Amino acid sequence: MIKDNLLYVNEAIQNIKIKNHIEYPISLLAVSKTYPATSVSEAMDAGQVLFGENRVLEAYSKFNDGLIKDRKFDLHIIGHLQRNKVKEAIAIANMIQSIDKIETLIEVEKYCQKINKHIDFLIEVNTSGESQKAGINPESINSFLETIQNQSFTFCKLKGLMTVGPLTDNKNEIRKSFRSLKELFDYCKTQLDNPDFDIVSMGMSNDFELAIAEGSNLLRIGSAIFGRRE
Repeated sequence: MIKDNLLYVNEAIQNIKIKNHIEYPISLLAVSKTYPATSVSEAMDAGQVLFGENRVLEAYSKFNDGLIKDRKFDLHIIGHLQRNKVKEAIAIANMIQSIDKIETLIEVEKYCQKINKHIDFLIEVNTSGESQKAGINPESINSFLETIQNQSFTFCKLKGLMTVGPLTDNKNEIRKSFRSLKELFDYCKTQLDNPDFDIVSMGMSNDFELAIAEGSNLLRIGSAIFGRRE
């Protein structure tokens, strides 16, 4: 089933790209939170390499499972990262997509330096305005970028921006949120001397068509690949 679902999602992405005259590559991140290691292994058997997890300790246990740990994969932490979970996150992840506090990034930098590991990160932006969501306010992006540049991080590399669409069926509200992130990304691109700043992470199982149309190049899709969560 997972193999068929991956084929379906990848075909859907290609069709949406054609519809919107998009030629740049779009990466598919399989969100495996709450799904067992057997499901991740099945996705790997089908050729999936890029995965995302929300909960650090769950991810640490799952991706150290004997079915997975010696296989080729890239893992992104996409949920809120607590500073007391940084050690486990750095041990298994290639990217942290959910940086919205400088203090957390400083902790990541310290531990990366300790074990001599480089890691990529995205700034999470709250473009929906929903108070329960994580992410910096769009108006804070200049000060956030300035603080990052002043800290001179050596082991942490900024690669782009991430947002979570609003929890609504209103497509106009979802589109507005995604468009806001892309506009912010384009602005940041002009402010940064960073050719590797190239990731716009937005779009999940229920809204990835809108995300692609508004400029996403990294989709975070779970249930459409692994099936409905219990």
